[in-house]
Amino acid sequence: MFKNKAIAIVAMIVMMIGALLVTACSSSDPSSEDGRMVRMPIVLAIPANDASLTAGATGAKTTRAEGDPGTYEKFQLPSHLYIYLINTSISGAPSKVLTPEGMNPITGYSLDPKKWTKTTTLDNNKDSIYTYTDQIRIIIPEDRSTGVVYAAMSSVPITVNYTGTDLANATFALGTEATGKESEALKNLYSSPYNNIVNGTYYGTVSDYKSNSPYINMVLYHVASKFDLQWNVDASVQDKVKLSQIQLTKLSNGGKLFKPLENTSASTPTYTETFTLDAGSQWYGRQATYVIPVKTADGNYKFPMTLTNSVSSQATTTTATAIPSTTNSVFVPWIYGTIKVKKSF
Repeated sequence: MFKNKAIAIVAMIVMMIGALLVTACSSSDPSSEDGRMVRMPIVLAIPANDASLTAGATGAKTTRAEGDPGTYEKFQLPSHLYIYLINTSISGAPSKVLTPEGMNPITGYSLDPKKWTKTTTLDNNKDSIYTYTDQIRIIIPEDRSTGVVYAAMSSVPITVNYTGTDLANATFALGTEATGKESEALKNLYSSPYNNIVNGTYYGTVSDYKSNSPYINMVLYHVASKFDLQWNVDASVQDKVKLSQIQLTKLSNGGKLFKPLENTSASTPTYTETFTLDAGSQWYGRQATYVIPVKTADGNYKFPMTLTNSVSSQATTTTATAIPSTTNSVFVPWIYGTIKVKKSF
């Protein structure tokens, strides 16, 4: 009797081992299938904004746009990641867009605020970056010849739209979380500009994509431009004009995500932003905000607005023509516009 029990126990153990082996071999994880797929790590960073960087460091960059003379600002670290890998096959199969495991098409890939770390780069400008240190991996197939990465980070959810594999022309729109604070949301939006060329090719191209351990490191840059608005009421009409409010109208709440300097029409819907002025700025002043630059047919950036006169309780419409501070065709430049009021209303 004891012998039969011993045989039964051994048989049960064998059956359990067999079940475990079957479970392990039938894994749905494609990376376990004879090594035909691997997980490619992607390391992303954004420029750091630190007031100390500009002291004694010629040409030091911060998260402000190129050429911006403004003062130190606070920027929110992104919490949503939108990342896309265009996989081109060796066999001639259609190219596909791959995304990281766990990335939601609407809310993106959630970023852990504790996983950011600030490091100093080794370039001559003594620049710094914030690097996201948690592992971001995309499963890539064995049938691969080239891989190209496009990425964006945001402090609020955005909607990303593209056709087929044409990520370079992808557009975005701010989500409802940005309603009423569009400028702040745009200020904290970063992407990989399509025309950032390194060694003759787009810098999001994975150089060792066909190897057994491909990876890529990328720094993302501002999508929105800092709009520096300055106004001046002519001395001859200052007794009749005291500005109490400036309202920017028809601002775009979206646009081209990876071609931020090539927007030629405002997205729908648009929004307005209002600046309330006090006695110290009723005749002249300066106000900055973050906007999506939209180029008009004449090659300029124009911003319609409404000016309110507290003396007459009347308003008038005008347009500020913004001029880029730099001819840099890769990163979004700081732009400035001037309003001169020479008559009463």
